[in-house]
Amino acid sequence: MVARQRVANRKSSQPYERKNISRKVRLELLTEAGFRCANPICRDLLVLDLHHIYEVNEGGGNEASNLIALCPRCHSHYHRGIIPRSAIFAWKSILVAINRAFDLESVDRLLFLDNLKKDYLIVDGNGVLHFDRLIAAGLAAFDQKSNNENQLVTYAVNISPKGKTLISAWKSGNHALIKEAIVGLNPTEHSKRVRKR
Repeated sequence: MVARQRVANRKSSQPYERKNISRKVRLELLTEAGFRCANPICRDLLVLDLHHIYEVNEGGGNEASNLIALCPRCHSHYHRGIIPRSAIFAWKSILVAINRAFDLESVDRLLFLDNLKKDYLIVDGNGVLHFDRLIAAGLAAFDQKSNNENQLVTYAVNISPKGKTLISAWKSGNHALIKEAIVGLNPTEHSKRVRKR
């Protein structure tokens, strides 16, 4: 009987906890994820749940730092053990890091470059400007492709090795790779340098 009471209490308290998430925090989380699922492989945008990274029964609160936007399928996959907790931590880390450095369009462009069938995208000079933040950060690169007797200059824009590492880390949910991609060193090397200071 006590076990049934606990289950009943948990079921009745769960919706109440979700209602306590303020509109401000909801908007912050949805904006952080670009109104899409935080899983970079999914990126569904029709319906989103807010998932507690540290569950409420583990003492996790309703702060933006403890929540992540997931579509119902990915949310369900997490609770069934298909998506590991480490991936949730990694996705949250990368969203926070990317959002501090880039706007949503730049993040979408980086994912677009990663998904190209060819290794590059041909654009004109104005097209290069759409990738300026990514190029400046070393996540994308460009080269002049052709100069048709000064009529039209085209450029090849592609994702750089650093950009590929970042996207690969994000998609894999591997926290060590994310640190490597963000810091630019392998995590062990970074730790040694921090200890020397």
